[in-house]
Amino acid sequence: MNWLDTETKAILQKANEPKLAPSRAAEFALVLVKKGLDRQRLIRAISRINECSESKAAEFADRPTPVTINFDLSEEDAVYGQFELISCDSIGVFVRSEVLGQSEIGYIQALFGQILQSPEFKPVKVKVVEVPETESGQKFVDQFLGMTILRQKPVFPLSVEVPFKKARIMMHWATRVGAQIQRDPA
Repeated sequence: MNWLDTETKAILQKANEPKLAPSRAAEFALVLVKKGLDRQRLIRAISRINECSESKAAEFADRPTPVTINFDLSEEDAVYGQFELISCDSIGVFVRSEVLGQSEIGYIQALFGQILQSPEFKPVKVKVVEVPETESGQKFVDQFLGMTILRQKPVFPLSVEVPFKKARIMMHWATRVGAQIQRDPA
């Protein structure tokens, strides 16, 4: 299943700005600005993003934030990386590599601080009422909850607190896989 369909990309990017020319390849840096609580899921996400071993990914995961996960990504790969990170409750942003490389550290830290204060990353409660025991349901549970139905069958309903951005993406994918999810309206 391709998790990054055009709708998911739109959810991740929030607003699409028209471009005058297509992006050149490999011009974005993906920066991890806040780690989720599950270190193993973060390592798995970094390994997927960088297509590297878990030991190499663990080196990135163990560094203090903000940490640049990859400095040389296409826009599509940067969006995918941001998706992988938010799926494990970690917050990643992508910026143009030259901005990251040429800006003063104070500016970059202030920018990341503003991003972390965004409503997109405020915690919200999500109740996973039901997920079908299908292949797509299993992928959903693995991607967003870090469980596999075969190894550790989740007991539904299951309440979790996640960043608002992840909740929106989960709601989107729940309809596609036949899962029932409710978000706390607060």
